[in-house]
Amino acid sequence: MRFYGKTSTLIASCIALVMGVALAVVYHWYAEEQEKTQQLEERIAVLSQQEKRSAVMQRVNEQMEEIANQERRISDEQRIKAEKQTAVAEQMRRNAEEERQNALEAEHRAVEASKVAKNERVIAEQQRANAEYQKRVADTLSYITLARQLGDVSIKQSESGNMELAQLLAYASQLFTTRYKGDVYTSSVYQSLFIASQSKQQWTMHKGSIYDLAFFNDADNHFVTCSSYGELMKHSLKDNMISTEVLISNNAYDFRDVYIDREKSVIYAISRSGSFIIKSKDNNMELLVNDIGPLQKMEVAGKQVLLLGEQGIAEVDTENRTIARSRLFSFKSVSISRADNYPCIFDNKGRIHIVKSYDQIESKKLPFKGQVTAYASSKSSNIKAYGMSDGTIYYVNPKGQIQKMVGHRSRVTKIKIINYRIFSASYDGRINLSSQCL
Repeated sequence: MRFYGKTSTLIASCIALVMGVALAVVYHWYAEEQEKTQQLEERIAVLSQQEKRSAVMQRVNEQMEEIANQERRISDEQRIKAEKQTAVAEQMRRNAEEERQNALEAEHRAVEASKVAKNERVIAEQQRANAEYQKRVADTLSYITLARQLGDVSIKQSESGNMELAQLLAYASQLFTTRYKGDVYTSSVYQSLFIASQSKQQWTMHKGSIYDLAFFNDADNHFVTCSSYGELMKHSLKDNMISTEVLISNNAYDFRDVYIDREKSVIYAISRSGSFIIKSKDNNMELLVNDIGPLQKMEVAGKQVLLLGEQGIAEVDTENRTIARSRLFSFKSVSISRADNYPCIFDNKGRIHIVKSYDQIESKKLPFKGQVTAYASSKSSNIKAYGMSDGTIYYVNPKGQIQKMVGHRSRVTKIKIINYRIFSASYDGRINLSSQCL
């Protein structure tokens, strides 16, 4: 019993101990649970506060979002209004630009119209001036033509012996020519004035055509002439009276050139038929040159005389009065003149040959086509003139430029240059005096 009792007590004690441990464990657990519960409550409280705050913040955010949406709507409305205003402004700008362009185009058209009007006015002024000028030119040409016609009539009246009427017509011809700035040296005007002034002295001595003349030392008072009819005459002029001595008269000769050796008082003459005549006080001498063709010209150089024919050249020794030598050309001479104090031959092949001596002849091609029949040059003015077989005259200025001039209707027979003026004669019976040539 006692063991049983002790066992019960032990069991009771164990139970009590177990219960105590259990209680302690329970209490500990409860305490932990209380602590967890408190922590949970605190956490719940914190979460509740956070939830409240979150709700407030959400509300605030919702309100802010609403405000933002309202502001966005307002901004969108303002943007749309601004875009509309921008579009209106852009349209107004485009309209203004179009109006500006239209204004510029209108201004440009106005300027162009003004220019056209000015040009038309200038053209009209020019046409009016041209019309007036053409009228003046026509009037000038009419009066100049009238002046030349009056000159021709004056010449005919003087030839008929009506000198008073010829002088009146010559004066009228000169008056119209001067007033309308014509050329007084035109042959009809100048010749009418020359004849009307009665300053021309004329003597008819020769039967044939006079081809050349040569003067003695006393110039105009004593001279010798030769003709195509074989006449060689010596003339003396005193008190407007002329006395003539016939040196040779033989129609077998056809004299073309004459020269006076003043130191020896000897006269040289050549005949186209091939005769070279030496005329002195004592006697006459004739040398025949038959192998160089018809004689055209002679050139005296000291004791030698060069004879130029259509086909060749011969040299005469005047001391011994013999034909020293002769030779043929490779061309045919058509006309002979002088260039740079030397005889120059124009052939039938368009060339010029300058004869500097019997052994030195320089040849070159002419710068134009045609047959030269007369030539003249001037060292002082440095100009040249070529007369052609068809009446044309080629003028070469100091710069070497060639100008074709309408000269005569027929072959030009003689050209002379005095200062800057060209004198020309022709088979058409006229003497032309050109205007100043520069």
